[in-house]
Amino acid sequence: MVRLTVAGFTDTEIAGRLETTHGAMRNRKTLFRKALYQAARERRIWIPKQLHTATAKNASQQGTARVR
Repeated sequence: MVRLTVAGFTDTEIAGRLETTHGAMRNRKTLFRKALYQAARERRIWIPKQLHTATAKNASQQGTARVR
């Protein structure tokens, strides 16, 4: 999933290749993104600034975590 995302495939294309639904693909990416940013908050990994999403960037500027 990660390699296909980095390669530029859309969620729908990735779901087709992995023989899963688009909704399941979105869920996997969301869980992966949450785990990735949690590891970054705990300083276990470092994410280069240019790879940060706009949502994460806005939340860090406000000093609050975005909660859904």
